[in-house]
Amino acid sequence: MHRFFAKEVLGDEIKLDSEESRHLAKVLRLKTGDEVAATDGMGKLYLAVVQEANPKEAVLKILSTQNTKEGSFYVEIAAAPTKNINRWEWFLEKSTEIGIDAIHPITTDKSERKVLKEERQIRILKSAMKQSLKLKLPRLSALQKFEAFVSSDFDGEKYIAHCHDSDKMPLKQHPKGTKALILIGPEGGFSIEEIKTAKKFGFKAVSLGSSRLRTETAAIVACHTINLINA
Repeated sequence: MHRFFAKEVLGDEIKLDSEESRHLAKVLRLKTGDEVAATDGMGKLYLAVVQEANPKEAVLKILSTQNTKEGSFYVEIAAAPTKNINRWEWFLEKSTEIGIDAIHPITTDKSERKVLKEERQIRILKSAMKQSLKLKLPRLSALQKFEAFVSSDFDGEKYIAHCHDSDKMPLKQHPKGTKALILIGPEGGFSIEEIKTAKKFGFKAVSLGSSRLRTETAAIVACHTINLINA
């Protein structure tokens, strides 16, 4: 069954945005009366029928609603976007498929990318959410500086993954059922000063394994590790 992102839910009706509406009417060529599914990105799945197959603003009529259960854990990744935008977008897509609650792009001392297109990122997240049958859209923050981000509050375990020699806890030892926030550095890694700053704000150094990983690979490994702990 085709699945769409619900722009607006009013009573027993769902309105789709222009992109979703065009896909419904022009690409899939769905007609009035065809059954579809939709999600609001906040945990609800709607079974519906097409009421208006308008390519500018399609309207669905809700037949039934299902609520997803809250997960027993929560994971956020703060990472420095890669110079090659394709690799950053790959991370957005795959982390959504695996299961992630929030993504925070950050700029660091060695960052090579300091501009991101928010609309395109959200489009990738929505597509990955629908494709993987997830019902929650990951929260995406605006690009922010490392120092400002690490000083913000987080109600859970905070980690920084880096390649410098030091005592590190394997991330796989993260306590099951607790919230996790993991910092992932740019292609040149975090600076010593950044690591010191993160530790000052309560971040613990962690290891993702014995291999040196690219930024987007490290972010995926971190995301998957927390999911695996709580599987």
